[in-house]
Amino acid sequence: MILPRAQSMMKATLPDWGFTFIHDAAERGYYLGTKLFEETYYWFWYVFSVLRGDSASIRKIKSIHLINSYSLVGRRGLLNTYDLCVRIENNSIEGCFVECGVARGGCSALMAMVAAANKGGRKSWLFDSFEGLPQPTGKDPKNCGLVQGSCRGMYEEVDWLLFSKLRLDRNNVSLVKGWFQDTLPEYKDRMGAVALLRLDGDWYESTKCCLENLYDNVVPGGYVIIDDYGALTGCKEAVDDFLNERNINVELIDVDHIRFYFLKPDVSVGA
Repeated sequence: MILPRAQSMMKATLPDWGFTFIHDAAERGYYLGTKLFEETYYWFWYVFSVLRGDSASIRKIKSIHLINSYSLVGRRGLLNTYDLCVRIENNSIEGCFVECGVARGGCSALMAMVAAANKGGRKSWLFDSFEGLPQPTGKDPKNCGLVQGSCRGMYEEVDWLLFSKLRLDRNNVSLVKGWFQDTLPEYKDRMGAVALLRLDGDWYESTKCCLENLYDNVVPGGYVIIDDYGALTGCKEAVDDFLNERNINVELIDVDHIRFYFLKPDVSVGA
């Protein structure tokens, strides 16, 4: 991807059509190169796992590979999401899986697939405007490559992925369309306890809204994943502000320098 400083220089010196052409070409090249590397990685990992007779790794690879083309999240982010879901299932942590910011549905599908494979009836709640990102505010970075409407997924495509391609049970997976500030206050009591909260709202206000509405639903020992904590200053500031305001002390664990997650502590002083 083109770095923000390079973007600014190019935008200042090139005509709009030139900047757009180079930016889009770089984006496509980065995407195709990343996907080619990931396909190669998964293939070698799969062969190695088959030779070792490692059924757990085979199941993980197949699950991630099945949804990889529907996700904007990189390999390490998908692996982290899968591993946390499995850890929650193995440790019998109560609560549903929640994602705020579904986009094309890959991560949401992966979370719901882990729940379905364990046959415990765990629910998944998936929230998105399906209109792309809202208007950024002054707390969000400029020249980050994202604008209003970016990262848009289609409701119909996600619905097809979840319920036609993957044949997940509609009784256990709820796909909710609307802006977070409208849907989360309405559904937070209905969903109850949350074992895994995955936030991918990018902007300051979107991230803060999700934490303010849903953090209290997360059970002690549950996990919160912040998709863009290391990439977007508005997202990071929202998380830091929320934790400081609530006097919550957690260890933010780096997944890939972009995505971070933390374990909800048993006791939140001042919460």
